[in-house]
Order: sequence, then C-alpha cells, then structure tokens
Amino acid sequence: MRVEYARLAGLQCAITITGSTLVCLVVTHLAAGSVAYGGGIALVSTLWLAMRLAQAERQENSGAERSLRHAYRTVLERFAWVFLLFAAGLRLMELAPLWLLVGFVAGQSAWLLAPVWKR
Repeated sequence: MRVEYARLAGLQCAITITGSTLVCLVVTHLAAGSVAYGGGIALVSTLWLAMRLAQAERQENSGAERSLRHAYRTVLERFAWVFLLFAAGLRLMELAPLWLLVGFVAGQSAWLLAPVWKR
C-alpha cells in the first residue's frame, strides 16, 4: 500500500475513533456505534481503492483502454460496497441513520484534510 493511502486510512481511523467517542459521551452508545460503522464504511472504501490501485500498478503497459476499464470498474465496485454496507447497517443492524451518515461524512472528510495534514 502506498504511504499516502496508509496515512489517509490512519487519519480516517483517528477521526472515526474520536467522533464515536465524543458521540458516546454526549449522545448514546447506539449513536456512537452508528458513527463508528459509518466511519468504517469510509475506511473500507479507501482501502478498496488502495488495493485496486496497487493491482493496476503491478500490470505492465496495460494500455489506455484497459486502464480506463479498470478505473470504471473500481468506481462501480466502490459504490457497490458502500451501498451494500449502508444497507447492512440500516436494515440488518438497525443503526441510527443520521449518525451513520455523520460517521460516513466524517470519515470521508479525511480526504479533504489529508493534503493539509501532509504539509
């Protein structure tokens, strides 16, 4: 895994742990679990992207068409994973929807903070 993605995943973990701890202290344990699960969805999405990028880098001279197909497939897979994990959290585990989204957005915010944190 590239160093950038490892740092991003670490930042996502830190944001998720901090956010769920604060929500646990202020709101409820159910809300904290929902925030943690939402942050976990963002983390899985990042790790999936890192894995697919590593696969693409191992292929030698795959050509523009194959690279573009790989990129489109990666995007569709990430959306599918996020959708399935949200569905599992909402339907199967019956987590709080608002807090689940809060955790996901907080985890995704690491993508905005990573360039600032890198400097």
